[in-house]
Amino acid sequence: MSPARRTTLDALLELGGRRTVAELAAALGQHPNTVREHLDALVRAGLTERTLRHSAGRGRPAALYRATLAATPAGPEYAVLAEVLISALARAVPDRRARAAQALAAGRDWGRAIRERELIDRPRLAITRVPAEAPRSVTPGDPAALRDSVTRLGELLDRAGFDCRTTAEPGGGYTQRLRRCPVLDLAREHPDIVCTSHLGMARELLAHDGVAPERVTLEAFAEPGACLLRIAPPAADDD
Repeated sequence: MSPARRTTLDALLELGGRRTVAELAAALGQHPNTVREHLDALVRAGLTERTLRHSAGRGRPAALYRATLAATPAGPEYAVLAEVLISALARAVPDRRARAAQALAAGRDWGRAIRERELIDRPRLAITRVPAEAPRSVTPGDPAALRDSVTRLGELLDRAGFDCRTTAEPGGGYTQRLRRCPVLDLAREHPDIVCTSHLGMARELLAHDGVAPERVTLEAFAEPGACLLRIAPPAADDD
């Protein structure tokens, strides 16, 4: 990879999520045509992927680029480590319910670590910064606050390799389709550990924004090629 393409890929990883050519060109201070050329070369190399933004308006939909798992620092060594640790937990805690409880707690710890290290995007709207250990003050019935929280979580999951697609439901809730799993084989073998830890992480990140944990559920392998993370709207008596 040339230095210019390496710089383009690094910028895409830094921005996270799916980005347009214009966004990357602005971040790099380069002409969009130059950036598009590098991105298309990275697509051919399997380091980025290109999708189209669906729009109800006229005109051609914008192309969106994001880094693939092959471009991230994680490699097969980490997959082996995850397999060893998960297998060790399965042996150490033979009771399935107890295992799931430990995995849920570990997921919550994972979510706290992500938040404290600021690995999750700050909200796009201006808010007052609060200490990492204190949850943000969010009105439970505020649709905009819930939308921003779910958006941040979706972008994090997307960067982590879950190929997350978020859908707003008619009742005010959200469904996030996780169409790829970075540790799919482990999830199939130990869903009580892997999938439950993912649920714990999502609950912790959303709880920091005022979303009650019981409103967040995960249906593993609910659809062909997708797990469903559901975020229910607040109950009427929460308003």
